[in-house]
Amino acid sequence: MRHIARQIRRIALGLSLSLVLVTALHAEPRVIELRIDGGVLPADRRVIRVAQGDELTLRWTTDAPVTLHLHGYDVERRVLPGTPTTMTFRARATGRFPITIHGPQKGGEATLGYLEVHPP
Repeated sequence: MRHIARQIRRIALGLSLSLVLVTALHAEPRVIELRIDGGVLPADRRVIRVAQGDELTLRWTTDAPVTLHLHGYDVERRVLPGTPTTMTFRARATGRFPITIHGPQKGGEATLGYLEVHPP
């Protein structure tokens, strides 16, 4: 009888893990809204912390034309006022990656914030 109970527990555990994996594979991207005003992000948005494997959409708006570059992931986008622009990707690499801004307010390149990707 104990042998059968153990088998049932193993099967139940396997089904639970399969459900978690299927859910993770089909999960919608996590959307993070980011607004640039005067060439800066609000203080509470300057470090974006996520887990490795997260599917992300960074949704950008701005008050002036800028080009954004997410280093380490080599994603670059031009963002214009009144036009939300997205960066969608899976956070595969762990570490701290600068997000730089190129535009007239900064006179070249400046660090806007960071994406921190932590192991799960």
